[in-house]
Amino acid sequence: MKNMFRSWRVVLVAVVLCFTYERASAAWAPLTPSAKFSVLTCSPGADLYSLFGHSAFRLQDTIDGEPIDVVFNYGVFDAFDDGFYVKFALGKLDYKLIAEHYEYFIQTYASEGRGVWEQELLLTPLQKQRLFDLLRSNVQKENSVYRYDFFYDNCSSRIRDMVIRATASEPTDSLGFRFVALDSLMKLNTIEFNSPCKRGTTYRQAIQKYLDYQPWSDFGIDLALGLPCDRVIGEYGFMFLPDSLMSELEMAKLDGSPLCAAPVELLPQRLELSANVFTSPFVIIVFWLLLHTWLTYRRRDAKGMLIHEGILLSLVSLLSLLIVFLWFFTDHNATHGNWNLLWAGPLNLVIILFIRFHSVVKICSLLNLIALGIMILAFAWLPQSLNVATIPFAFMLIITNYRLYRNARNIEH
Repeated sequence: MKNMFRSWRVVLVAVVLCFTYERASAAWAPLTPSAKFSVLTCSPGADLYSLFGHSAFRLQDTIDGEPIDVVFNYGVFDAFDDGFYVKFALGKLDYKLIAEHYEYFIQTYASEGRGVWEQELLLTPLQKQRLFDLLRSNVQKENSVYRYDFFYDNCSSRIRDMVIRATASEPTDSLGFRFVALDSLMKLNTIEFNSPCKRGTTYRQAIQKYLDYQPWSDFGIDLALGLPCDRVIGEYGFMFLPDSLMSELEMAKLDGSPLCAAPVELLPQRLELSANVFTSPFVIIVFWLLLHTWLTYRRRDAKGMLIHEGILLSLVSLLSLLIVFLWFFTDHNATHGNWNLLWAGPLNLVIILFIRFHSVVKICSLLNLIALGIMILAFAWLPQSLNVATIPFAFMLIITNYRLYRNARNIEH
């Protein structure tokens, strides 16, 4: 899924192509009987922005005697927007559909060593024309922009939705081209999806196999995403991931016949993803825990806050503020209900600010110890799946909060 980290050169070319095709689309003639629609699935890349792969439509035909080979790509954004990073942080990032030359599209993935597979859609001429009309309308400037949502409205789920609309029991033009609820589409759906993906899987579990290659990204995502990420994926929901979409389309039936031909490899996957276990967050934080324990033991009877304790509590305070910000002050639905506040709670910031008030420190550190104890004891049963690297983090906070509580209590007495 192409997103905010896509190179500026790539975005510039894509935007130019977008404007070119927007002008040309009005003049496109109806498809010929030999028109071929297919779904392209691109393998994961090495960077976070490309880690989950990508999906797009491909159209091959001859219109007005001229051969065309066009990719309809829902994965483009405007990186030249002055408020781009602010919008991304606030969950207000808009993506758009563009039409670009197939050769340009495929060369991008070839240069990255990523594989590309193609599945021809076995549609009737009428269904192909309906899909073409939908995409031609969608690529127009007034319809092309949509509010990106990683789980529910992205480059992959849009492919699913457009195929459903093209084969629907009745025209779907009235639905528009902004967000269309999946429930509304299912009422018109004529495709039999056989859901080869494992039932009972949560969104967090579904993306984990990709994040295994980037443990630090995995740690950051697990910190940022709350309870919605642990919801069980409903029917047709797996298709938010490109390779799951490919599997679903391969198994799908339309009027008792296969919806798609078998996938054909257009580009071999040369990029091999791997992760260094020894630099993973869990290993690094365990070493930090050992150092923290040793430093605390050396000065266990010291009054006030130790330097390494201040560093730890400051970092955790920043994390708590970030979690609260993402939860309450952005449009990111997946960041709500974040149980990471059990261990990275805002009381750590209160302790830093009121370290000289021993009664405040005593109460806050005691409350922190209770929350941390609940987290450790109920780790496997919490509604939200927390990253395993939070466990050594929690033990560091237990050591620090216990020392601060004990000292504050002794001073008061």
